[in-house]
Amino acid sequence: MADEIEGVFLILKRDGTIEKITGYGADIPHGMDSFAGLMDHGSQEKASNFLDKIRKNGAAYNWEMNLRNLKTYHFSGFLDSDRIYVVGSPSREDMIKIYHLAEQYIPPAPEIEIPEHAEVEKELFNELTRLNNELSAAQRELLKKNLELQHALEEKEMLLREINHRVKNNLMIISSILNIQSRYVKDRDDLMLFREAQSKARAMAMLHERLYTSGKERRVDFGEYLRGLVRDLYHSFIQDSGRIVLETDIDDAELDINTVVPLALIVNEVFTNAIKHGFPEGRGGIIRVSFKRSDDGYLLEIFDNGVGLPEDFDPMSTSTMGMQLIRSLSEQMNGDLKIESHGGTRVSIEFRDWNH
Repeated sequence: MADEIEGVFLILKRDGTIEKITGYGADIPHGMDSFAGLMDHGSQEKASNFLDKIRKNGAAYNWEMNLRNLKTYHFSGFLDSDRIYVVGSPSREDMIKIYHLAEQYIPPAPEIEIPEHAEVEKELFNELTRLNNELSAAQRELLKKNLELQHALEEKEMLLREINHRVKNNLMIISSILNIQSRYVKDRDDLMLFREAQSKARAMAMLHERLYTSGKERRVDFGEYLRGLVRDLYHSFIQDSGRIVLETDIDDAELDINTVVPLALIVNEVFTNAIKHGFPEGRGGIIRVSFKRSDDGYLLEIFDNGVGLPEDFDPMSTSTMGMQLIRSLSEQMNGDLKIESHGGTRVSIEFRDWNH
């Protein structure tokens, strides 16, 4: 087994001085008397911080440092009595294997000697010794489990990133197909339906791309995403950019994916409605998108100074598919939806993030 792995096991004094070093197929620098001395100049301070972390918290997991030969190793270690035990390897899997191999070098906690004139029972000292040994063994087992769990977590994160990447690619394929088919559509209303479907697919594709590139499985920088989304919608639906002006006032905030998905679809629907109905017959104007923190959470507003809603229009009872979708998505995220028509149309939704 040792021939198939690469790494090192070290026993250090509390000050970082090397007492014992065992290599497993590793090209470890020789003649060094300290753990920090094994590292290249750029990693020596990090090595000192690594040992400080172990002395303070009892253990440290998966610190990347460069050896003097510039090879990058992952290091984990723990404190047992007055010794620090460290495992290092280029791969996390080999760290776990080396730890199993090196267990023979990790002594059990020493038995406590009973003073001749002690006034306590011998059984009490024996029990304390037994508990001390069990604690040391549990500490070593915890290190192994943490290394194994960390490896499993990294595999899960890699899988989620791959899923987001594939979903993004599939949605972009759908968007491209809709774009090609729309070239054969002559009716203006039918063409608008194609563009709306295409914009929804692109909005979700952009979202999955952000999850993929950020490396975060649930959190999205919504401010940055929203800026990109409204720019994409603007250029998709507005051919004469001088006629309708886009204004944005968008704060940065990380939101949960369960909050961002309905918000993205609401923005898509409201923005599209503003283009379709707010500025008929070449009318010009402004569409303003605002996203701000409020006292109880966040406030998203989309305003246009177009023709506004009909006088008898009741947004809470209308049966149009677009308005039903907006209401349903707002309820899904427990948002407070308001639709006003004074000098144009203002759609606002006040909400809290999913995990708050």
